[in-house]
Amino acid sequence: MSKSLRIALAIVEATSLPLLTLVVLYTLSGYQMLYPQIRLLPAARAIHTDFSLRILFIVLAYLHSVSGLIIVIERRIKLKTLKTILEYIAITILSLFLAICIALDITFRIF
Repeated sequence: MSKSLRIALAIVEATSLPLLTLVVLYTLSGYQMLYPQIRLLPAARAIHTDFSLRILFIVLAYLHSVSGLIIVIERRIKLKTLKTILEYIAITILSLFLAICIALDITFRIF
């Protein structure tokens, strides 16, 4: 197993539980905002609109996505040069998406 595959597996494992927790938190707080009679969380609006949680979610999703794509590329592609090219393409596209998401979040920040 190559070093990049080991690192990617470790990142995917490390980010999966925090991502799951944030998805559940955002889902529950969103439903509580839609249906105020449901009382699951004490401060649903504060949780759902928190800037730090959104940035954390974006960064974790980025790391998880890049690492997952690297795992898929490492396992499915046999040619070394094609692996390298596809890894760079994945990292570039997802990094641009990360930058756009963070820029939009900072631009339209909810206070």
